Parts: sequence; C-alpha cells; structure tokens
Amino acid sequence: MAVVFETALQLVLGELKETVHVVGQIIQTHRFKSILKRLAKTLKSIEQVFYESWRLSKVLDRPQKETIKFISYLWNAIKIVVKCSSIKYQTMNKKVLHSNKLTRLNNELLRFFQIHVQAKTMMNSIKIYGLADNSVVTFSSAGGYSSTCSVYPGQLLNLPLTDSFANLTSIRFEHVSFSSSIQPLFSLPFLQKLSFVMCEIGDALMNGVTESNLTDLEFDCCYDLRELPSGVCNLVHLQNLSITNCHELDALPKNLWNLSKLQILNLHCCTKLQELPESIGRLHNLSFLDLSDCLSISLLPDEIGELCSLRVVKMSGVHGLPELPESMSKLLQLEEVICDEETSYLWMDYESDLNNLKINVVEDDRLESFMKIVH
Repeated sequence: MAVVFETALQLVLGELKETVHVVGQIIQTHRFKSILKRLAKTLKSIEQVFYESWRLSKVLDRPQKETIKFISYLWNAIKIVVKCSSIKYQTMNKKVLHSNKLTRLNNELLRFFQIHVQAKTMMNSIKIYGLADNSVVTFSSAGGYSSTCSVYPGQLLNLPLTDSFANLTSIRFEHVSFSSSIQPLFSLPFLQKLSFVMCEIGDALMNGVTESNLTDLEFDCCYDLRELPSGVCNLVHLQNLSITNCHELDALPKNLWNLSKLQILNLHCCTKLQELPESIGRLHNLSFLDLSDCLSISLLPDEIGELCSLRVVKMSGVHGLPELPESMSKLLQLEEVICDEETSYLWMDYESDLNNLKINVVEDDRLESFMKIVH
C-alpha cells in the first residue's frame, strides 16, 4: 500500500507543480504571485523527500485515512490555484480570502512532508527575536490598531514584555518555534485571543498557564502538540478552544471541566485523538462541538449527554464509532448534527427524543477520490 500512496502523491504533486507554474506565468496580482512563488519553492523541496527513503517512510508512517484525505485535498487544491486567474482586481475581499487558502495549502504541504525551514536570528521592531521563514506575528491593540510583522524563520528565543504589549488584545504566531515559556503573555490585561498556526510549541507552555482574561485560544497545524497541558484549563474565561489539524494530539486534559465558560470546542482533524475526557459533561455552556475527521475516536463518554447547551455537533469522517451513548437522548437543545451517511444511522435512534434535531448528511467521497487517483 505504501507504494500505491507514493505513486498517488507523486501524481497529484506533479499536477499541482505544473498548475502553479502555469498560473504563476499568467496572473498579474502581486499578492498571488508571491504566494505561488513560495508554493513552487515548497514543491521543489518536497521532490527531495522522494529520493530519500528514510524521509519518505516517515511521511507515509501515518493512518491510511489521513493520507487519503490529504491526497484528496491536494486534488481540490489544484482548483484553488487555477481560480487565482479568475479573481478580479476589484474584489479585495475575495483576494484576501483566496490568499489565505493558498497560504494554508503551503502550510499543509510543509506539515505533511515534514519540511523544516532553516533558522535565522533577527529582531523586529517590538523586540521579539529570531522568528522563522514565512513567520507572521500579528498584533492587535485595544485601541483597534493592528500590525503584522512578516519575518525570517528561526526561534522565539525570548519574550520581553515592554510597554508595546500593554494594550494588545490579539496575538497570532505563524511558523514560530518556541524555545522558552510564553507564560508572561497570559498576564497581559487586555489580551483576548492567542493563536498558534504551523508552530512548534516546544517549551511555550512548560511553566504552566496562569489565570488570564483570554477568551479565545487556537492551535492549528502544530505538529509537535501531543497533549494539551492541564494548565490551559486555568483559563477560566476561555469561550473558544480550537485545536485543529494537530495530528499528534492524542489526549485532552482530564480537568477540562474547569473551562466552565467554554462555548466552542473545535477538534477538527486531530487524527490521533482517541477519546474525550469524562469531564467534558461539565461544560454546561458548550454549544458547538466539532469532531470532524477525528479518525481515531472510537468511543464517546456517557457524560456527553450532560452538555445541556449543546446545539451543533460536527462529526463527518468519524468512522470508528460502533454506537452512540444512550445519554445522547438528553441533549434536548441539540439542533443540528453534521455527519456522513454512515454515522447518520446512529443518530436516527434519537430523533424521536430530540424534537429540534436536524441531521445534515455530507458526502464523504475521499475513498472514491483516492480510487480515481490510483487507477
């Protein structure tokens, strides 16, 4: 099967590389041109992986469903690249949104093929040192001022708190490797949102997390995040916890119940996550739960029926569940379940108890897409 996956990946990557080259030659938009150049550079780096058996083995050493999903994603990504040529100059919002999709594609390629950029050390205007290639740090202040610093790759070696940080409400790190604790950030009085995208978390949370006013915490494509430190549960004001595409994450802290104000829990595509802690039932303000593409989940705790405010559940791509807990019948506020056809049959047993429930079946064509690739 490894040979089949290798062939399928080479095929779709070849098509993607050719598409990036052709579209890059004809488009005029500078925003797209720069991202496509970055994509071309990433695809060039990936070619070397197929010549080094030990690197290729590491890439393919993952659940088959995850590889199939990624191959399907790359075929769709070709359409995203092609669309660059049809977005008009006047549609700024569309250009920004499409640029984000292209950047996400580049990030996913780096993550999947485990391409690491070389570190360089430098300093930006607010005295954060050693950020890395394609790194982006975005700062937003309480007065509405926002600034974005794009810098060269490396590590966040230290994090001095100067007056520049005092009024920050949002901080977003992209492509940053942490070699020291970021604990001082949590003491910022106005900080509400903290995001880590394609970061190596490293020692960032090693000294625990102190209580703060943080309401939103996001981890996306953080490949070394194996478990969420229990100290995160000290963030008692947290309303939105998003951990997506963190493929090494296999457990959530048992004291998750301490996040009593949590309203949104997004665990999309945490492919090694096997179960939810029993304490999840004590999140009585939780209204949205996303388990989509959590390929390894095979059991839901009975306590999930105690989520008295739960309104939306997303669980397409969760194929390992033989049954749902009987306690699901207690989710009287549940309005919508988004799942694939296989899982929808499990929910039908509860439709009579849950009067407001609507089951939305989404098409899961990953296997079909994969068969088209290999034939």
